[in-house]
Amino acid sequence: MRGIVVGLGGRARSWVQVCRRNAGVDLVGFVEPMEENRRAAQEQFSLPDTLLFSRLEDALASVAADFALDVTPPAAHEAVATTAFQAGLHVIQEKPLSDEWEPARRTVAAATTHDRRYMVTQNYRFGPVPRSTRPLIEAGRIGAPEQGAMGFYRAWATRAGTHYTSMAFPLIKDMGIHHFDLLRYVLGQEPVEVRAITWNPSWGWHAGDASHNVHILFDGGCRITHHAGGSSVGKQSPWNGDLRLEGANGSLTWEEDHIFLTSAAPNAEPAREEITPTAVPPGQDACLAEFLAAIRENREPECSGRDNLQSLAIVFAAVRSAQEGRPVQIAELFE
Repeated sequence: MRGIVVGLGGRARSWVQVCRRNAGVDLVGFVEPMEENRRAAQEQFSLPDTLLFSRLEDALASVAADFALDVTPPAAHEAVATTAFQAGLHVIQEKPLSDEWEPARRTVAAATTHDRRYMVTQNYRFGPVPRSTRPLIEAGRIGAPEQGAMGFYRAWATRAGTHYTSMAFPLIKDMGIHHFDLLRYVLGQEPVEVRAITWNPSWGWHAGDASHNVHILFDGGCRITHHAGGSSVGKQSPWNGDLRLEGANGSLTWEEDHIFLTSAAPNAEPAREEITPTAVPPGQDACLAEFLAAIRENREPECSGRDNLQSLAIVFAAVRSAQEGRPVQIAELFE
């Protein structure tokens, strides 16, 4: 399938490599408004001038394509996706779907209106640890999960002057979407209510709050606390975070990207089993393969825009909760 890459910053260059090792993809256009980025990508990938464009509209007028790969900043996602949908292209887009809630909803509606496949690249859920965890939960190895916690502590976004260090609620809006989507995936449940408090430690380097406790109630009755610090200078968490889920039959834990099942009755000696994660393709490769398969099979992809609104809703419910000091119902965002 023929693709147009929109945005040629550092992340886009990794996506070009992913596309080039997929035999089913032919990249026919590269769009970037900044000449410096355009020339850097041209040199790195030996691209002819005829494939380089400063605007998506110019690329669409010059080359025939089946899909757009959008690696622009979140604020540009609605415009890029809508333009592509109107031209008949499917869209695979870097997370987050948007940095604002209403543009996200409009973009999903546009995909439906134009009957185009639309996927957000939540690559974390395609990793070996989450992919191996969901079957264990579905098999009832710990019983129905009723409570748990996910912790994430890193010296995150340390380069001064980036939007990560200046934006409001940076950890919730950027890293949070990964973990909230992971929780939805492994639990197989949807969020109902969110409560959040946020802060910065005295030594923090972010203008917006980069530490938080976010409590999520899911429709299956499970309650999860996501606790995180983006200015943590001690022991660092794995990017997946460390997870504990508890059911009547025991616990499932992620500990430094290892999976453990532990079963025990009160006051009994625990039985602990390590689960070896199943080998899977790298997350970006898996996202692209799922997107292409959805186009070929004329179906909604995993992590579709419609589905991803549920993960994004946790983000914006947490922000609203922190701002207003109250629990926020997910249904409020869809009114």
